[in-house]
Amino acid sequence: MDASPQTDLIDRLAAGWRAWAILALVALFAGLPGLARLPVMDRDEARYAQATTQMLETGDYVRINVQDTERNKKPIGIHWMQAASVALLSDAEARAIWAYRIPSLLGAILAACATFWTGLAFFPRRTALMGAALFGAGMLLGFEAMTAKTDAMLVGLTTLTLAALAHVYARRDSGSTPPRWLLLTFWIAMGVGILVKGPITPMVVGFTLLALFAWERRAAWMKPLLWRWGPIAAALIVLPWMIAIGVATQGRFFAEAIGVDMAPKMLGGVESHGNPPGYYLVALPLLIFPATFLLPAAARLIWRTARTPRADETAAGARFLIAWAAPTFLMFELLPTKLAHYTLPTYPALALLGAAAFALAVQERWRITQWLGYGLFALAAAGFVALTAYASTYMPGDSAADARRLIQTVMVGVVTGLPALAALVFLRSHAVKLAVVLLAAFVAAYGLRERVLPEARMLLTSHETALRLSNAGLNPRVTPGAPPVWIVGYGEASLVFETATSVRLAGAVEAAQGAEAGDTMIVEQRAYDELEALLAARGLSLESAGAASAGINYANGDEVVLTINRVADQGV
Repeated sequence: MDASPQTDLIDRLAAGWRAWAILALVALFAGLPGLARLPVMDRDEARYAQATTQMLETGDYVRINVQDTERNKKPIGIHWMQAASVALLSDAEARAIWAYRIPSLLGAILAACATFWTGLAFFPRRTALMGAALFGAGMLLGFEAMTAKTDAMLVGLTTLTLAALAHVYARRDSGSTPPRWLLLTFWIAMGVGILVKGPITPMVVGFTLLALFAWERRAAWMKPLLWRWGPIAAALIVLPWMIAIGVATQGRFFAEAIGVDMAPKMLGGVESHGNPPGYYLVALPLLIFPATFLLPAAARLIWRTARTPRADETAAGARFLIAWAAPTFLMFELLPTKLAHYTLPTYPALALLGAAAFALAVQERWRITQWLGYGLFALAAAGFVALTAYASTYMPGDSAADARRLIQTVMVGVVTGLPALAALVFLRSHAVKLAVVLLAAFVAAYGLRERVLPEARMLLTSHETALRLSNAGLNPRVTPGAPPVWIVGYGEASLVFETATSVRLAGAVEAAQGAEAGDTMIVEQRAYDELEALLAARGLSLESAGAASAGINYANGDEVVLTINRVADQGV
C-alpha cells in the first residue's frame, strides 16, 4: 500500500503481538456464528460426531465406527481432537455438538495465523495482515470452522506446513541453514496433517515443491528439508496409529480408504457430487468472500509474475504462492467429484497474492483492475444475500411471513453490503476499508448461520424428530429406561447422534422381524405401509406416539415425513 498516514494505522496494528491477536479474533468471530445454535448436520459432520461419541462411550480410540459399521475413510486425528474437546468441555451423553466443533474453530484460527506467518516471509507486515485477515473472515473457512469435520483443521495444519516451507524458501539465497525448529515445525505439522486427513497435506506440499523446481530449476534449497529428525518426528506421529488400525481391522482400513473412498472420487462423481471443470473457479468469488475484491488484482499479479519474473521478494513470494495454489486448484478442477471445501487449502495463498497485488494496484494505479474487484465484490455480496434469502424459505410459516423474511434478508444485505462497497471505493484509509469489509462479512455470517439456518426447521428433520421423541419421553438418551427405538426408511446419522447409539437403523423387513410390542418406531412415510403390513402378519400394529416431522433431507434432496409410533400387540 502507499506510504501515507492512513497506512500508519495498519502498520501499528500489524506490529508485534497485535497482529496475531487480531487474526485470532477475526477467525473466532467468523467461526462462532451457528457453532452452538445449528444442530448437527448431515452427512459427514453427523458421522464424524457419532464416531467420536462411540470412542468416548467404548474407550476404543483406535477404530472408527458409526454404530456397528466401520468407517474406514479418514484417519483418526480429528476424532482424537474432538474427543479431547468433548471430554474437557462437555460429555458424550449430552450430545452438545458445539463441543465437537471446537477443534475446527481452533483449526481456522491456526490457518489465519499461519497465513500471516507465510506472508511475513515475503511481504511487509501490513500486506500479510490484510491477506490473512480477509482469509480468516472468509465465508467457506468460517463455515468449516463451525463444522465438526476435518477441513478447517486440515487447512490450518497445511498452511502451517507451507508457512514453514515459505521461510525455508525465503532463505534460499542467504547461504544460511534454516534453523532446526523451522524444519521440525514443517515435519510435525505435516505429520499431524496426515493423521487428520491422510495424503492432502503432503500432496499440497509436494505439488508446491514440484512447481517451484519446474519454474526455477533449483533444488539445493530443498535439501535441509531432508534433515533426518524431521521425517522421524512425522513418522512417530503417524505410524503408531496406522499400525494399530491395520492390526485392528486386518488391513480393511487401508483397502477401503484407498479403494472405496479415494479411488472412486478420482474416477467419477460420488454421492451426486460430480461437477464439470470450472466449478471451483466460478464458486471462488462467493466462497472466498470478503476477499473477493482482491481476485482481479491477484490474477493480474499471477500473469505478470509468470511473464516477467523479478528478483525482488514480492516476485519471489508471488512465485511461491502461485506454486502453492495453482497445481492443487487445477487438480481438483479436473477431478470429477467436487465438494466446495476441496480447494480450501489454496485459499491462504490466493488471499496473500490478492493482498500483495492490491498494494501494487494502489501504488501503480491499476484503476480498471480495482473497479473489476469492486464489481466482483458486489456480485458476491448479492450472491450471499440470495443464498440467505433462499435458506429463509425453509423456515416454517405462511406466505406473508415468507415475504417478510425475504424483505428483511434483502434489507440486511443492503445495509451491510453497500457500506462495505462504498468503503472500498471512496475511503482513503485502508485500515478503515479493511475494518468495514470484515464487519460486513461477520454480519453476513451471523445472519445466515446464527439466525436463518437454525430456524430453517424444514431442513432440520432429524433435530425436530429428536425433540418430539424427547417430548414424548421416548428418547433413550434423555429418558433412561425408554423402550428400544427403531428408525425405518431413514438412514441419516444425525438422528442417531441426537438420540442414542443403541437405536437401530433398519429396513421394513428387518424392523418387522425384530420389533417387539412396546418398541418405538420412527418411520419414514414411504416405508410405513410395507412395515405396517409386515407387523400385522406377526399380530402387531403401529400406534401414533408423537407428532410427525416433515421436511427436506438436504443430504439427498428428498422430501421426508418421519412419524413416531409405538408397536402395539393387536391382541391387547
